[in-house]
Amino acid sequence: MSHTPAHLAALASAAVPGLDPVAAGTFPPAQRVSVDAASVQDSQGRTWIVRAADSAGTALALDAGAAAAGLVARRLSVSVPVSRGSLTLPDGGRVHVHAAMAGHALRLAGLEPHFPITAALGRLLAAVHNLEPGVFEDAGLESYTSEEYRQRRLADLDRAAATGRVPAALLTRWEAALENVALWRFVPVPVHGGLAGRHVLVTVGEDGEPTIRGLAGWRRAKVADPADDFAALVRDGDPEAVIEVARTYARSRSTRPDRHLLTRAKLVAELGYVADLFDALAAGYPDALDVASARLSQLAADLDGTELMPPPPPQAAPVTDPSYDVPVRATDGGDGAA
Repeated sequence: MSHTPAHLAALASAAVPGLDPVAAGTFPPAQRVSVDAASVQDSQGRTWIVRAADSAGTALALDAGAAAAGLVARRLSVSVPVSRGSLTLPDGGRVHVHAAMAGHALRLAGLEPHFPITAALGRLLAAVHNLEPGVFEDAGLESYTSEEYRQRRLADLDRAAATGRVPAALLTRWEAALENVALWRFVPVPVHGGLAGRHVLVTVGEDGEPTIRGLAGWRRAKVADPADDFAALVRDGDPEAVIEVARTYARSRSTRPDRHLLTRAKLVAELGYVADLFDALAAGYPDALDVASARLSQLAADLDGTELMPPPPPQAAPVTDPSYDVPVRATDGGDGAA
């Protein structure tokens, strides 16, 4: 793709009435999406983010993300990237422009159980998953039953096996989880679809406490498995912080979450390495393919001898949260919710 920041600024001006660009710079594009992105400042001192996609598939992803953000904008207590203007490129590509959002990415690995923002993340995830599925379905976003979603995962696994680049131990591990129908008895909900720390925007107040201000990256939004939005947290977060997010989430949900949520989240996180392999194959770069293959081999080594559902670690007064298949410690802490 060849859209320079200056060209993107011109496209933004065409897409948003009254946007008079005076400066433009690069902006990090979303992962796994072939887009050009730029930050544009206009004559009124406003800052905008403009993204352009040339391929039909990527254009659809941009449109889906814009549609989802528009739907949740008035239903969540945080900011989302609402498209303020769009246009179709001559080759069928798309451009979307939204106001820049305040905040910086949340570092999931830095969360600790007692941090207020840890509980806040649980409440935000619950707010998304408490939305009515019809909100997304009526807008034409993808919607799956639990069985359809399990079959979709199985199809991806078959495709991965066909590459010959996934270690047999991983294929066996993942197939066993996907064939265990009991793990997949969840109620589909509206999901962000790929929540990572870079999507959760936080600002720090005068008291030094961070506050979640925005939620970006809605291009994978759909009605599907709530575990998808926990995958990055399970992969990157401290286990005790993950438990606190899950506890607060369960207390904030309008209906009880299924007990295997975090197990599937762990599986989804592992399957992310397969997505990287697919991306490398699509790009056609041998070096990228070798890197993706090496990461899968390392993952197999790291997981050797482990289970998706490990036995509870020894600890004082173990109890089981009825909403999850992971052990939690009895504490006097928490967010105070009943």
